[in-house]
Amino acid sequence: MRDHLRRWYALMRVLMVTWGWRSHFYPLAPLGWALQAAGHQVRVAGQPAQGAAIVAAGLPAVPVGPDLDFAEVFAGQVGRVAGPAGSPAAGAAVATAVPPNIDAVRPAVAAAVTPDGGVVRFADAMLDELLAFGRHYRPDLVVYEPLNLAGSLVAAALGVPDVRLLWGPDAGSQLTLDEDLVLGPRAARLGVDGVRVTGAVSLDPCPAPMQVPLARPSLPMRFVPYNGPAVVPDWLRKPAARPRVCVTWGTMMAGLGLTDLVDASRVVHALAGLDIEVVVALEASQHATLGELPANVRLARSPLALHLVLPTCQALVHQGGAGTTMTGLACGVPQLVLPQVSDQHFNADRLTVTGAGTQLAGDDADPDTIRDQVTQLLDDDRWRAAAQEMRRRSEERPTPADLVPALCRLARTGAPTALGDPDPTQGHPDPTQGHPDPTQGHPDPIQGHPDPTRPLQGHPGPAQGDPGPTQPVAVSPTGGTR
Repeated sequence: MRDHLRRWYALMRVLMVTWGWRSHFYPLAPLGWALQAAGHQVRVAGQPAQGAAIVAAGLPAVPVGPDLDFAEVFAGQVGRVAGPAGSPAAGAAVATAVPPNIDAVRPAVAAAVTPDGGVVRFADAMLDELLAFGRHYRPDLVVYEPLNLAGSLVAAALGVPDVRLLWGPDAGSQLTLDEDLVLGPRAARLGVDGVRVTGAVSLDPCPAPMQVPLARPSLPMRFVPYNGPAVVPDWLRKPAARPRVCVTWGTMMAGLGLTDLVDASRVVHALAGLDIEVVVALEASQHATLGELPANVRLARSPLALHLVLPTCQALVHQGGAGTTMTGLACGVPQLVLPQVSDQHFNADRLTVTGAGTQLAGDDADPDTIRDQVTQLLDDDRWRAAAQEMRRRSEERPTPADLVPALCRLARTGAPTALGDPDPTQGHPDPTQGHPDPTQGHPDPIQGHPDPTRPLQGHPGPAQGDPGPTQPVAVSPTGGTR
């Protein structure tokens, strides 16, 4: 009777699944808040080590499986020598205005999704306990981030709709998981036939032309930045006396043990002498690498969330992680990306196409060039105008709260067609067309390309009654990466 009443009043139990690293969880948090605020039950399952980050975000954590050492599991699988799209190795010149190209990230990601790859090992570690909790909790909907094999497998085993929430540009959109070696044995272990790792629907945070074509169906969703708990320091409450530039390397490089690839001191000292304030936001483990700080540098020694500091900045310099890239985009800040590994090059390519930023990699990222490029970002208003245009497009997308009614309908019917919205892949301009190479003079800010997606409006509540169980649909498995 209780389940019947819960469905009658459209209250859902939602199971969110994350894995591996806290920055994987952060993009899930705003949707979790929206669902919880609408009265739905939310649980977030992940490895025990992720519990603190989940609880700090105000969501209930469910530890499943043992902890695995992220750096050890992914050793050799993150593309230490991956170069920008189309180039054979790091250190080659950057091709900045390129069509969507998966070649740069395919080897690194493909290694991670082999039977002994890091993605598969994390899934295996949590699969049994996640399924046991799912059978106890009986969710109406399962939500997970890219390449979360455990989330998609358990959703199939429970017979409930699943949603893939993208971090940013879908770098894994053209990758195919091996049915026989990867998906098949694990699906058989759970007693299911067909598994889709793209979800019944994908939630896409990227305004055009940031995204590549997605496996359909997909729904647009605004990227709401969340970078973990933080305190607003005194200095951030006052107007900056000089233009402010933020330098950060996210959280994952340190988590992977790849701080040797990140010469943050080179960036910081390259900006010494400019009439700017440089705010450095690094993991504590990287502070010692900076050496003596120039006079114009402010080191954030306590956690500093990017979504708090970037609205006060005129430029952002970073490694190209999806979370950092999308936070900069949402805040309308021109970006210089210095990609190091794996899909960071892919994210940098997609950002460059928008005109809201540029990139330097390998030997191109010498101190003089870094200084010159940051100076251009600050002095040429066209960079900021393009970044502000991308921010506007981002803000036009439906918020996570706007999508809750559609997710209720999906949970009730199991069919993406019940979402009642036009296919957002229709009408998008081709992101590979009409964008001059930024190395040949910066293009004018994006004009005349309104985002064809529209917020969900006027949708009736979920249908009444208690539908029968839904069945997963077998499709060609693809995934995404961070």
